[in-house]
Amino acid sequence: MNPQISIELLDDNHQTIDQPRDFMAVAEPFLNQLLGDLWKTADPPVAILMAIPGDDNNLYGDDPLTYHTPAIGYIQLRIHYQGRMQYYHPHSIVEVLTPGLRQWLAELSRPPKAEGYRIKTPNIRQLVRKSTPIPKGVTEITPYAPGEQPSFRIRPIPPPSPELNLLKSFDALPPDDQWVATPDHTDFVNVLIEKKLHDEILYHRQFSNQMEEGGFLVGQIFENQDQSNTYIAHVKAMIPAEQVGASFLHFTFTGDSFERIKQRISMDYKGQRLLGWFHTHLFPAYGALGLSTIDLRLHFTTFRIPWQIAGLINLDGQHRVLRFYVRQGDVMPLCYHQTINGGQTP
Repeated sequence: MNPQISIELLDDNHQTIDQPRDFMAVAEPFLNQLLGDLWKTADPPVAILMAIPGDDNNLYGDDPLTYHTPAIGYIQLRIHYQGRMQYYHPHSIVEVLTPGLRQWLAELSRPPKAEGYRIKTPNIRQLVRKSTPIPKGVTEITPYAPGEQPSFRIRPIPPPSPELNLLKSFDALPPDDQWVATPDHTDFVNVLIEKKLHDEILYHRQFSNQMEEGGFLVGQIFENQDQSNTYIAHVKAMIPAEQVGASFLHFTFTGDSFERIKQRISMDYKGQRLLGWFHTHLFPAYGALGLSTIDLRLHFTTFRIPWQIAGLINLDGQHRVLRFYVRQGDVMPLCYHQTINGGQTP
């Protein structure tokens, strides 16, 4: 990050409060929460500002601050160590700066009322990465005027209830060492994946090392007969999405993506269901470092059935790690998962 990039706190008249602080100094509390000592021991981090408006321009909390550089909505963080990529992912500016801004405000003695903050740099146009075109299949929606109502009504059709089944009825294999359970796991959904598919994903399928890729999880969902209000997700296919909106920012689906997967399921996977989605991260798997806030937003707004899951494949050269997550409130903990030989025990 260019040392000339700094953050200014502003009062109600948009006048500067306190001395401006270096961008990375304000970002440090967020980086500590996200990566621990990893970012300090690695090579100096590369942080590229992105000329893409953010979804949320206000500092989170009871006393929000308004972000006054809204055209620069995201930042791409890249961390290398001894020539290897250790972390490579975008984050919203608001997310990165929020912990540091809170800490900054707490350090001020008799602070005047802070109203907002902004990025300060003499050459901001030379430092940002321009946005990519909107992918095909994405349509801008104009909100209704106050009091205006649509001329039609949409009533969602609830999905059919899952059938009952037992975990012991599947030909499950012992879990690998990398799948040892931790307190971060939930048993709300237990994921079973065909061993042949598991080996293909971890050892054979080609993935880009330049851009995140992803698609859909297809298989069967059962209610766990041994434990009420829990489910068994039997993943039989991980199908790459078509007509996606993937870019250097993040992986997204379009309306055409869902239309194509519905056709694939009806033609090639009769009797199966859409269990969720999966995508790649272009850096190693570290402890609790899993889905990003951008990933959570995509899942929460797109995959609304409680038992739908998200698969994550971390790519680290030839080494890959596959994990699954499911929504629990406003977070997504890990699911227990293991391979099966090919189905239920006869």
